[in-house]
Amino acid sequence: MSYTDLADEMLVDLMKSDDADAFKIIYQRYWRQLYGFVYQQLGYKEDSEEVVHDLMLSLWQNRKHSQIQHLRIYLFIGARNLTNKLIKSHINLRKYREYQLLHQVFEFKDSEDIFKANDLTNAIEKVLKKMPEKTATIFRMSKIDEIPVKKIALKMDLTDKAVEYHITKSLKMLRQHLQGFHSDN
Repeated sequence: MSYTDLADEMLVDLMKSDDADAFKIIYQRYWRQLYGFVYQQLGYKEDSEEVVHDLMLSLWQNRKHSQIQHLRIYLFIGARNLTNKLIKSHINLRKYREYQLLHQVFEFKDSEDIFKANDLTNAIEKVLKKMPEKTATIFRMSKIDEIPVKKIALKMDLTDKAVEYHITKSLKMLRQHLQGFHSDN
């Protein structure tokens, strides 16, 4: 009987006893399905491959201590959790970058800058008027009204990713149009 004919439970038991061939069969059996599942969530080839690789590496490294009863369910829950963790880290990184950008845009270096604040507000409004209406609206909701992405998505009947796209697009336009603001004033 070859390994490919073995049930998942038997492969897991063999893997727990350090059988690398059993792990190889598990990998071959589930890699494509897991990759497709993760890719649906992320939409990026490299990130999807990395999630599946990390999941399989974790499976092998924790083989002695794992309490796997249903391998397929275990793998897909693990893939979902790693995918969510990656999405959160990307969102946190993007939020941090947005914070840095806005902090630079709105930072007052001395008391003279207080008088320039009105000019900056006017400059921002001009840039917002050049943006597509939906992008400007989402920027205002997110950065001025401080409404969370999920609530904006619900209110505007968009996905979270679409809202994040509009926020990123608006910040890019602001950055481009306001690049020389402090040096000009």
